[in-house]
Amino acid sequence: MVYSDLSTMMERRWLWWCVVVVVGMVGGARGALDIEAWKGEEPLTPERIVREVVEYFSQRDPHGIPVLKVPESIELPDRVSASQITLWDLKISGHSGLRLEHVNVNLTSFSGKVKISLPVINLQGQYSWPGWFSTSQGATNVTMVGIEVTVDLYLGVNSDGILNLDDLKITLTYDDLILDFENLSTQHSVLVSTADVFFGTFIQPLIIGSAQEKLMDTVNQRLQKKMKDMPFPNSISPIDYAIAKVRREIRKQNLDPVKLGRKDDTLAWGISLQLKDIELEGLATIHRTHEISAQFIDNAVFITIQLGTQELQGGSDWSMSAALLPAVEGHLNILIESLEVTIDLKQPVNIRSPPTLRKIDIRLGNLAVRSTGEGSMDYLLEAFVNIVPNALRNVIMDNIEPRIQQIIQKRLNGLDLYRMVLDILAERRRQQRNKQRQVQRIP
Repeated sequence: MVYSDLSTMMERRWLWWCVVVVVGMVGGARGALDIEAWKGEEPLTPERIVREVVEYFSQRDPHGIPVLKVPESIELPDRVSASQITLWDLKISGHSGLRLEHVNVNLTSFSGKVKISLPVINLQGQYSWPGWFSTSQGATNVTMVGIEVTVDLYLGVNSDGILNLDDLKITLTYDDLILDFENLSTQHSVLVSTADVFFGTFIQPLIIGSAQEKLMDTVNQRLQKKMKDMPFPNSISPIDYAIAKVRREIRKQNLDPVKLGRKDDTLAWGISLQLKDIELEGLATIHRTHEISAQFIDNAVFITIQLGTQELQGGSDWSMSAALLPAVEGHLNILIESLEVTIDLKQPVNIRSPPTLRKIDIRLGNLAVRSTGEGSMDYLLEAFVNIVPNALRNVIMDNIEPRIQQIIQKRLNGLDLYRMVLDILAERRRQQRNKQRQVQRIP
């Protein structure tokens, strides 16, 4: 549950950052845009965001800005300055072609990369550009083609234990830049004729400008507000802290040792084997073995989880019987040196579709078995389990894994994630209302 909440929180942050980056990019970012008007008449509740994001990614080719009702032509009421040039009466268009190309989140290092593309964006308006001998001014039309915006994010934990954005870098590249300025002086014409220099000197600061700083401030303010009651220790990474909480929860719920009940099986030649009071201890040693990451590719989230345990100890009472032979019984003690599990999941962003378990890889350490029972049968069991499985454990697990994958996938197919998410959000909203009522009743 801790990992699920952490993952959900991170996914919301990535979506919010994508929206804010686009707003900052197309607006010049000086507070000129009336974003409130883009939210529509319906309240922007978490339920509405989930519904509209799911609808957005239900399209064959999702493009445009999700959730917000952004007009194709955005008018900026304020003047925008970059270096020596001032622009006003600005209209920006082309953002309806926006696509979220790729998101890569490393929950181990708490870093991420977001890549957004725009086929074309156009800016029209008036400009004023002071020069050494004269001022150039008039109408302007700037068109940028084949845009890619990459956002690199690095999070950390501050001294108060609050998750915050440590660093952010926005990189903008393009295929072509078409500039049209009326009434340019000779001095300015030379600059405009070298489009790349012009872009680096004027357009890049205009588009990026203070967006990085403002975006960091916005995100950190929201994190401060949302996470102030959920501090992290700054001595370990947040994901390792979350796994530590899972270990505590396992112990709290008395899931270590875990009791697996009874297992009856029929072997070859009519031999029946019964295992009773099966018990396994050591699950509370669960830890991260490698990186835990999530990637957004082709409208789906691919999640890789790599966990393991330290030494596992198990035990079971056993009995064996066969026709015309006396039954034998004893107690089996099993020691597993380690257990490592790698899971690859695919979840469409359209969460009306269930997740897919793409791969499960289980690696067992050395096995040691000791049986206390009736004579020669104990030696046979110990020899069989200690020699054969240790020699062939990887082959055995490779054959067992498809069956485990089928069982897990069958359960995943029965999940209605869309309904589950809406129900969780509705329940949280009810809890918030109840808290507000309780506060209002306090004199």
